[in-house]
Amino acid sequence: IGLTWIFLSSAWWWGVLNFLEILFFNIRASSFLYLILANFFVPWALLSWIYSLTCLIYQNKKKLILVIFSIICISYEILLIVLLIINPSMIGVEINPNVVSRTALTLSFSIFAIIVAVITGLFLASHLIKSTDQRTKIRGFFLLSAFLLLTAGAALDSFSWTNLIMIAIIRTLLILSSIAYYFGFFLPERIAKLIVKE
Repeated sequence: IGLTWIFLSSAWWWGVLNFLEILFFNIRASSFLYLILANFFVPWALLSWIYSLTCLIYQNKKKLILVIFSIICISYEILLIVLLIINPSMIGVEINPNVVSRTALTLSFSIFAIIVAVITGLFLASHLIKSTDQRTKIRGFFLLSAFLLLTAGAALDSFSWTNLIMIAIIRTLLILSSIAYYFGFFLPERIAKLIVKE
């Protein structure tokens, strides 16, 4: 689950790196590096999430589900690497010095990954919410919030925005999603005591 979140965040590593390079060295991170960071880890995020989910609630169908998603994700990853070598413009196109737009291929896979994550995430959240244990129920509500916020933020971020207000809204949604995700899986004792009534 931790790896899933690390891989998911890789899409925004380039923005951080670009900011730091401009701030300290007055140079811009390459667009090619963006294409790698924004796309290479998405299949691995999806695979690690599916693995985590099957360990939690789909153990009897774990092998079948993992085989299906492994074929999809590894095939996409191979295609991605080949295109990065022979024709990077099929992965993404630079709109301006700070914005690189996804192509139909990478946008489609990102949307597919988001849809899978949302459906499975909501199913997991509803499973927890139905629990009679109050702490488990609260964790379910946090996870429900996390996946809804992540869906909104990631879906909007799949498109290339140049409007600073829109970018700020998207980043806020993703930050709130991260916090809710953490509370959902690792409910801190202080938060639990504030919310859960024994």
